[in-house]
Parts: sequence; structure tokens; C-alpha cells
Amino acid sequence: MFQRLILFRKRKCNRPTLLGWLVFIFLFVAIFRLWMGTVASYLSQNDPVPAKVLVVEGWIGDEALSHAVEYYKKNHYEHLIVTGLPITFRKDFLHFKNTAAAGVAQLKQDGFSDTVFQAVIPTSVVIDRTYNTAIATRLLLEKHKEWGNQLNVYSVGVHARRSHLMFERAFGDRYKIGIISEPDETFDQQHWWRTSKGFRNVSNEFMAYIYVWAFFHPDYTFYKKKFLEGVQQDQLQH
Repeated sequence: MFQRLILFRKRKCNRPTLLGWLVFIFLFVAIFRLWMGTVASYLSQNDPVPAKVLVVEGWIGDEALSHAVEYYKKNHYEHLIVTGLPITFRKDFLHFKNTAAAGVAQLKQDGFSDTVFQAVIPTSVVIDRTYNTAIATRLLLEKHKEWGNQLNVYSVGVHARRSHLMFERAFGDRYKIGIISEPDETFDQQHWWRTSKGFRNVSNEFMAYIYVWAFFHPDYTFYKKKFLEGVQQDQLQH
């Protein structure tokens, strides 16, 4: 009886020859090198849509902020929104409580006279901050339905594609979201692996984008509830 119980079976297995291994290695290196040369451009997505609203990510630098205003004027936008993250470090010594307020002050100092709207996340929000800035922006647009249901997000470098995806998931199918990526001049996008900052930025953003694309499918209602609760807490504290 026990002799009939067969747990293993011999099978023939084809293995690559030395030449086969060399071909596989060559193909892997070629594909990897091609990926290295194009991944930064892929992440720095540029795909604007016709819109009256321009949303500028509040974390970008002063020079990029000035370029965003130039883009706003050149393309005849009507409404400018700056997203904001709470400033939590050394807050007792800083005049501004969030990056949106600091960005608006910079714009005013540069002579920008149009109304600038702020989409700021609560101080209690410490994770998924880009997605929450998209929620703040959506809540603002829902108060101004006359602005339409199309907007462009102005970002910098390899952060753009992930921002675009976050905004698309926060706004849903009823809105059309475009993206503008200003080139990041702090490293060479074609040879990003040659500097520590380029390596960190591109590799981190690539992995973050893959994670968001594959695993981050948030419940907007849940996030909106937490967002509004955080807003109420901030209002009570001030």
C-alpha cells in the first residue's frame, strides 16, 4: 500500500547554456539601462488639460513658484490655488503656519495681485499628505462650482506623476485633472544615478508611485471625514 504513494517524480529540466546565460544577462542590462535613462522623464509627467484653475503644490521652491505664476499669466488662467502642508518644525519661531501661506506671501511680494486661494491640510494629517492636499482642493472647488470641473496641477520634477495620480483618485471621474512638471534643475534627469540627490529622488519617487498605483485605493468618504475632523480640531486650538 505504502509503495504506491509517490511523493516525488523525476522530470527533465531545460537549463540555459553558457551562451543562453550571456544573452539573458545582456538583455537584462540593456533593458535596465534603458529604464534608467527614461524613468525620470516618465515620472516628470507633463499632460495639461484646458482649464481655468491652476493648482500649485506649496512645497515647491521660490523660483519654481515664480515660474508657476508666469505659466498662470501666459495661459490665461482665472483662479490660482496653492496647496499647503502644516509647518510643524520650529513653529514657535516661524511666522507662517503652513507652506500655502508662505507661498502666497511670496507671490504678493513678487507683485502678484490676483486672489490666491489656499488648500491646506490639518495639522493632524501626517500621512498621505499629497492625497489630502487633493481633498482640500476638491472641497474648495465644490464651493466654487462655477470654476468648472477641470484643473491643472503644477509640480516639479519626478514628483509630478504621483501627484497627478493622487489628485485623480481624490477627485474621481467627474473631474478632469492635468499635470505640469517644471524641470528639476538640482540634478541631471538623464543621468540621475550620478548624484546622491538624483538617486534618492528618482528611486524614492519610483517606488512611491508603484506603491500608490498598485496598493493605494483610498475611500474618499473616509479620508474626507478624517480631514474635516482635523480642520475642526485646528479651529478649536486657534
